Amino acid sequence: QYQAKIIGRDPNTDLALLKVSATGLPVVKMGNSDVVRVGEWVLAVGYPFTLNTTVTAGIVSAKGRSIGILDQPSRGYPSRNGGPQPSSAIESFIQTDAAINRGNSGGALVNANGELIGINAAIASQSGSYEGYGFAIPINLAKKILNDFKEFGTVKRGYLGITFPSARAEDEYFKEKGIKPGSVTGVYVTGVQSNGAAATAGIKEGDIIRKIDGNEIHSSAELMEQIARHRPGDKLQVTYQRDGKDRSVSVTLKGEESVKMASNSSRSAEEIYNKLGAKMALL
Repeated sequence: QYQAKIIGRDPNTDLALLKVSATGLPVVKMGNSDVVRVGEWVLAVGYPFTLNTTVTAGIVSAKGRSIGILDQPSRGYPSRNGGPQPSSAIESFIQTDAAINRGNSGGALVNANGELIGINAAIASQSGSYEGYGFAIPINLAKKILNDFKEFGTVKRGYLGITFPSARAEDEYFKEKGIKPGSVTGVYVTGVQSNGAAATAGIKEGDIIRKIDGNEIHSSAELMEQIARHRPGDKLQVTYQRDGKDRSVSVTLKGEESVKMASNSSRSAEEIYNKLGAKMALL
């Protein structure tokens, strides 16, 4: 049984916000998104086009997918004052070809055992409707966010304090540096925040991060997801490559305050650029 109470309205849609008090509800079993394999069958459950409780089937097409839908600073290039600008946006989606449309967001992506492995969140489409590419937030990342809300009322995110090339800019960046594209296994560090966790641990520009707590890192999206699962103060074992040799170091993640300090130090430069009345970006 349940009771629903209106507690307000969404300012963007004017829809009522409900608080539901209920007992005896069935719950879905949580899965492990780390063990999801490309090619395995999945089901997407949602409310597309107001069609209640619609289920579609497909397979996992890719993992750790970054699709550039979040407002991120230019990773892999220095900021306008010459220093690195760490990104706080996280994109490491599970890609699936199960049909997902408007209204599916927030719905479940489950495996063949009925275990929740992702939260459907986005599609890639030229028309605005499903064209074969759907994306879900990995449940291991979502669980961390849920636990933060329950314990603190907000998300507590740890920061490593580095910059690196985005997937789309990586080849171009390596060519500029004289590095053969495809020759780097891991994430190439293009900048280190002076007061950040990585700098404190001795990580430098030009290092290649290969593992986090023993988990191999193949892309920037995987790195961001691994870091996003931790809070400030958490210790991670980071394996990186320098001068062709692997090294391992313990890194204590820092909080949002370290990022704010870095941004405050460049405020005067930002103000000068703002007075120009124009914004510029690398394409």
